[in-house]
Amino acid sequence: MIDLRVLGPVRVLADDRDLDIGHARQRSLLAMLLVDVNNVVPRERLAELVWDGRPPRRARNTLAGYATRLRKVLASLPGRPVLSSQDGGYVLRVDPAAVDLCRFRDLAGRAAGVGDDEERCGLLRSALAQWSGVALSNLWGTRVESLRTTLDSERRAVLLDYFDAQLRLGRPQEILTQLQTLTEERPYDEELALRLVRAHCDSGNPAAALHAYEAARARLDRELSTRPGEALRAAGERLLHPARPADGGTASPVTARTHEQLRMPEPTGCFVGRERELRELDALLTPGRAALTVTAAQSSNLAVISGMAGAGKTTLSLRWAQRTRDSFPDGQFFVALRGHDRHLPPLEPAETLARVLLALGLPAADIPFRLDERAALYRTLLVGRRVLIVLDDAADPEQVRHLLPPSVDGSAVVVTCRNRMPGLTATYFAGEVLLDALDDTSALALLASLVGSARVAKEPEAAAGIVRASGRLPLTVRLSGAYAASHPDEPLGEVLARVPTVDGTDARGAMGRALALSYGKLAEPERQLFRRLGVVPGIEFGREAVAALADGSFAVLDDRLGALVRANLLSEYAPRRYRMHHMVKEYAMGRAAEEDPWELRRDVLLRLLEWYRRSVERVSLANGIQMAGAHRGADGSSDAREAVRTPGRPGAAPEGTGGGPYDADLGGEAGIAWLDQEKAGICAAIKLAAELGLGPASWRLADAMLGFIRLHPGGDDWSAAVEAAQSAAAKSGNPRANTAMLLNMADSRYRKGHHSGERQLAREALTVSRDASWPAGEALALAVLGRSYWSVGATGLSDRYLGAALRIHESAGDLAGQANALGRLARNAYDAGDPVSALRDFRSSLVLAERAGSRFGQIRLPAYIALSLRLLGRYEEADHWCELAIRASREMDFHEGMAIALTCRASLMSDLGEHTRAVTTAREAHVAMPHLSDPRIEADCLTGLGGVEAAAEQTDLAMRSFGQALLISEEIHYWQGAARAQAESAAAYVRLGLYEEALAAGRRARRVLHRCDMRLVTAQTLASEADCALAAGDIAAAVAGHRRAAALYRAAGHPLGEVRALLSWGRAAATAPGHGRPTRPWRRALRLAEPLGVPEAATLRSLLTT
Repeated sequence: MIDLRVLGPVRVLADDRDLDIGHARQRSLLAMLLVDVNNVVPRERLAELVWDGRPPRRARNTLAGYATRLRKVLASLPGRPVLSSQDGGYVLRVDPAAVDLCRFRDLAGRAAGVGDDEERCGLLRSALAQWSGVALSNLWGTRVESLRTTLDSERRAVLLDYFDAQLRLGRPQEILTQLQTLTEERPYDEELALRLVRAHCDSGNPAAALHAYEAARARLDRELSTRPGEALRAAGERLLHPARPADGGTASPVTARTHEQLRMPEPTGCFVGRERELRELDALLTPGRAALTVTAAQSSNLAVISGMAGAGKTTLSLRWAQRTRDSFPDGQFFVALRGHDRHLPPLEPAETLARVLLALGLPAADIPFRLDERAALYRTLLVGRRVLIVLDDAADPEQVRHLLPPSVDGSAVVVTCRNRMPGLTATYFAGEVLLDALDDTSALALLASLVGSARVAKEPEAAAGIVRASGRLPLTVRLSGAYAASHPDEPLGEVLARVPTVDGTDARGAMGRALALSYGKLAEPERQLFRRLGVVPGIEFGREAVAALADGSFAVLDDRLGALVRANLLSEYAPRRYRMHHMVKEYAMGRAAEEDPWELRRDVLLRLLEWYRRSVERVSLANGIQMAGAHRGADGSSDAREAVRTPGRPGAAPEGTGGGPYDADLGGEAGIAWLDQEKAGICAAIKLAAELGLGPASWRLADAMLGFIRLHPGGDDWSAAVEAAQSAAAKSGNPRANTAMLLNMADSRYRKGHHSGERQLAREALTVSRDASWPAGEALALAVLGRSYWSVGATGLSDRYLGAALRIHESAGDLAGQANALGRLARNAYDAGDPVSALRDFRSSLVLAERAGSRFGQIRLPAYIALSLRLLGRYEEADHWCELAIRASREMDFHEGMAIALTCRASLMSDLGEHTRAVTTAREAHVAMPHLSDPRIEADCLTGLGGVEAAAEQTDLAMRSFGQALLISEEIHYWQGAARAQAESAAAYVRLGLYEEALAAGRRARRVLHRCDMRLVTAQTLASEADCALAAGDIAAAVAGHRRAAALYRAAGHPLGEVRALLSWGRAAATAPGHGRPTRPWRRALRLAEPLGVPEAATLRSLLTT
């Protein structure tokens, strides 16, 4: 009897005997063929999975080799499964009853057609019994993870059906334990939480039900900033108010915490016409629609509105969103993709996803690093929700395709674009709405809404002429109408004379004439403000930024902004936030260039940059963000503490107003949220200033932003801005500014894992600062080189550069610089396996940071002190420092310190045998990980999570965690992280009895260890190899390996590692024929274990007394 399995580790069993099916890539090939058994799977699809999207050039030949080896394994099986090449791919033909996935699907399908719950439960129970763990658990990679997620969703659906059937049968006690376990594994699954609440209720335990509800509600609020859904909340209401009946079907649905940047703007002004287009959108997108234009299997819930500039694409999308608001109760979000922005580059898909995930309620710390992971998480969060997302002004399909919602749910995406996108229509089955000019009737109705029906009825021919002259485009009709409305005594015939009739195809000409009319009717102060807005980069800006360009009070400014809004030259899409249409922006730029001298436009831009810089510094100071300040002293100093409140000065609030960022509370989330909102405009301003020859303003603002960017990375916008600022600094001959910008660029490379580029920039900065005899810049460059070499595992070189930086900082008396360099030297010692030196230097670094007033140094270093103390076995002290780090990190919303400290605390608990608490704490650390700040922390936390999962015998989950850590580490060339993940994987394979895989993981770890001096990782790898030797019967090699591992742990001062190595050494020695109890290693291990209080002490006592 054969059994081919993918619902757990990929395995081939013959009469319950495991067959060797080869290495991971060979297993991946078999898995893909089993998932689609008896069907041809194209070679390209197989190669994508086997090599995780990066197949080699000879992938075809290599796949053929894998297939040949698999045929040899399968040929010996009863039933003779046949693996053959066919039609450009491979197919595995076998009886479906031999494949666990086929059995699962067959049983689940049969259950769906059964009316009797007793019979259904039996079939569903049999279906679930086909699972032996996490699907594909001995495979890794993003493609595998996507496939695993799909399989897991099938299992989840069957589980929910099974629980519902058991509850209908009145057997809640039979599923309580399983539900409790599953809700711990899936803490954000509201459907599971709901069934747990019901099971407790049906068991006659309302107190336990209320506790389960409150735990779920608190988890959602604390970690996702959202509320329970309608069904779960109704269950909670019934528990809290049992005498009151549940709401009758109109309960408020889940409302996600909407990110300010993605608030859906309200449609402005009168909306007329477009009824046909609105009906098309209804047919395409309204949830629960009866008729579909495509089959449900094809539908992607995506509509594309395309048309020329000024046709009203955005207005149509907002109008449809407004009238279907009840159909999308879980949120409506608007994202400006900037496809045609003159100053800002199109929004990258990764940044778009990050913004939408924030709007859906996900904490920034839980946003993954990789684009595909963000897209997968986005689709997961939309499951069960009805959300509308408008993606405005897309440049191409690539900006959109990652935002497609799950087709089975009620969410929808509307895309607006100037050019048609047949790729979206053909590939993703998007519905298309083509938008042309308004018809005559609608255009006249729009004009009448602006000037009054009586005037149109009085002069119908003139009114018709105005809309024809405006090209019947909504924007131009609005502009012409706004002019006529502001001149109520002027006949429409005279208005028409000012708008010469043009060919309706000349949209741009019509737009220009309409804009000229609106601009001409403004008073000079309003025209001046309009021209100054033409100088501001981008099409969106806040009231305070505009105030930096204007004279007078906020009251005066508001009057002028109101005039621009009434003239349809500006829209207020959110309180104190304004947006210009792209063509209006181009017109404003043209008017500024024509009417204002360059000197005036330059001064306006300088005022904006100086205001941005002072505001950035105030936010940074209020939030404890350390600023680089590398440029200071180059051409003037800067002090953010200086009070700047004089009207008209750069960065000053208008007189007698307040209300600017300077007067608000800039501490906490408010200041950070404001700066995050302005980040795109700031990047555009830096880049534009550099291009216009305003180098000092450009690089000063870039340098002020660096501290914030390190915590909230700026993506491609920021990289382009800093490169422009650096180019301007180099041309200016200012070495200090050039050094600062080079190091800013190096920091961007570091975040992306581009270490060779990082080192090249740092060396250039080092040369520039040395030529300029600037020791502070030299020390900064040396520290960056030290960091870069640490990232790739070259700790010897890293120590040299960091030591040189430390000596310069000491000579200059720079306490903050000393703290930074010494802290990095301590990290090198920690990674090298020297916790004694690491602890000493971390503590010294903390003292220096406290003396320097570096708040981030003070909250980051306690976590590393805790890590060092844990290795030394000083658990109580380590837990104390973990608590300090967690408390301080929470106060500052500092995810790096939180993640490291929680992971350390989880490892402490695991060392002491508290495995359930350890796993819970490690998963809390996973939620707190600073994905957008440093992916290395994500990799280390995933490895730590895997370690405690493995110790808790959740080995399948551990292997997933290690695999994810390895993918991240390899992608950014973080070799210490890769070595740790491989060594932990080898140990987990040993627990599973997969010794060949363990040896392979050990070999991969050793290849990395050739680059890195990591004593503890080497010891762990030796121990795994020794366990494999023992399984192979080589007792001498096993004893020697564990003895070497124990010596390494002893030299490092890691007592628990030594205890475990000595314990394994003794066990290996005890298997030798005629050998008695190996008391010597066990007695030493017991002497070490008892003061630690670890579970190994009891094991050793038992061994020594047996």
